Amino acid sequence: MRDRKLASRYAGALLSALPDPSQAKATDEFLTALRDAMQESGELRDVMFDPVFARSSRKAVLRELAERHGLPRQVPNFMETLVDNNRVTALPVIAEAFHEAREEAMGVVPAELTTAQPLDAPVRERARAALEKLTGRTVRLDCRVEPDLLGGAVTKIGSKIYDGSLRSQLIELRRRMGQE
Repeated sequence: MRDRKLASRYAGALLSALPDPSQAKATDEFLTALRDAMQESGELRDVMFDPVFARSSRKAVLRELAERHGLPRQVPNFMETLVDNNRVTALPVIAEAFHEAREEAMGVVPAELTTAQPLDAPVRERARAALEKLTGRTVRLDCRVEPDLLGGAVTKIGSKIYDGSLRSQLIELRRRMGQE
């Protein structure tokens, strides 16, 4: 939990340091790609995490990557700050926190829709439109499948959960019948 709070602070600081939204989008894409590359490439992970490699080497790699992507100077400076404060290992969590902070700043709310069966594209789009109407905000919908639900759906928007699953309705019916 502490790492997540720290990552959110770093991500918020970087987002507020960027002068315009197009740079935030490019930075978001860069951080996501860097996170993915660090997970996939053992060589990159070694350079970033292994103390055998000097800080100057880590800074040079991160600065070169950021500059190669045409990012504003704030991003390479941010990367150097991570290296200086021994926070490079938090970079994957910072990338996620940055993405979430950027979406929040744009008025996008994440929602998770869990169903017993996969939904086809038109149904997903109708669900997203209904959630946008409910929240009054743009919704980024993540659909999941959980066969244990039996039918219906469970929607989570922030900390609010709307449970319309057949499983929970059967549990409620069982509870009511036990009371009579």
